Amino acid sequence: MFDTEAVSISGLSRRQFLGLGAGAALGAVLGAGGQVAKANSARIIRHVYTNARKVCLTYDDLWSEYYTLRFGREYSRHNVGLTLFPVGLAVKNNLDRPHAGYENLYPRLRDMGHEFGCHLFTHRDIRNFGLQQLIDEEMEPTLHVMRRALGPAFQPVGLRPPYGVVTDAVQELSARYGIPLILWGLDSQDAICTKQSESGDCECDPPPSFVSYASVWGPDPRDVMCTQEQCLESCIDAIVNSYEHYLRPGTIILHHALKAAFLAIPSTLRLLRAWNMQPIRFSELLHYAS
Repeated sequence: MFDTEAVSISGLSRRQFLGLGAGAALGAVLGAGGQVAKANSARIIRHVYTNARKVCLTYDDLWSEYYTLRFGREYSRHNVGLTLFPVGLAVKNNLDRPHAGYENLYPRLRDMGHEFGCHLFTHRDIRNFGLQQLIDEEMEPTLHVMRRALGPAFQPVGLRPPYGVVTDAVQELSARYGIPLILWGLDSQDAICTKQSESGDCECDPPPSFVSYASVWGPDPRDVMCTQEQCLESCIDAIVNSYEHYLRPGTIILHHALKAAFLAIPSTLRLLRAWNMQPIRFSELLHYAS
């Protein structure tokens, strides 16, 4: 049913699994009694196996209120629901010190049809964190601010640790809270190419005039400095190229709330339409598991 690591769900039928819901089904898979499962028993979802031409667009971090709201509105305009994984601190900043026009950002995104997972609180490197430290410093603060924003009944659809780092403690955390670990099967590369574009360290084609000049004087055309606009265009091309190479039915796609990812929306939506792929939320994608 799912592309998972180190877990079998053969004890549950598809109807039973979907009827339980993701969190409850995880508990049934991991065992009775409410005990924390062994680390190697946690369920990690990177892809949902399905014959339906459905994919899931996910966006991480959401540090930028400006781009987060623009993403939400643009996809809502196209009737596309996103699965968002905000950092807890980003949610807290919006609650405590929202910029003008960005008040109540998270309820507004929910009302647009988007859903939320948990990306922990600080976006630190958690490789050396134990279970209790994850609970006290990352999970509980995140749930607290998310419930301030979205109401006391809020429950994240999944847990995505920063950088996709999965340790024994992270797997125990997932089992303790009954929330599946949701990673991704396709990285849009938007964060990598954005960093390259900001530093000017990107590949771009030199203008024809420079090539002609270089043919006489000999400098390598690849040494030409790319403009910021060229780097941004290169970043958008890299995002679309990642789709073209790795997109499959049931793919969970990783994005971030960044300028290049926003500018790539028209191109990626055109590609999805051309391939007859419908983007839906993760909770909806589960219902198409085969």
